[in-house]
Amino acid sequence: MTKTASLKSLAAARRPAVEAPVATPAPEVPAYRTATTRAATRQLSGHFPADAVQAFRVLAAEQDMDVQELLAEGINMVFQRFGRPERIEITSGRRKRI
Repeated sequence: MTKTASLKSLAAARRPAVEAPVATPAPEVPAYRTATTRAATRQLSGHFPADAVQAFRVLAAEQDMDVQELLAEGINMVFQRFGRPERIEITSGRRKRI
């Protein structure tokens, strides 16, 4: 009496051989995108009451400045108060001053 093959063994015989995946080196691309204007910078931030933030934005608009420019001016005033040289250039990455 001949033994019949099981469905499992027939299916295994019909499957193509699986090749081991070849490891390819990943390209050296940063995991995140950075704007060119922020390439050599770091963020400095804090949490303040909403009404103070709104008043600061209004002040920046009245002075025709970005919030970042007004913050830089304030930080430079703190440096000056403590006898440190000004370290932050007062410009914005979005627009150039004439």
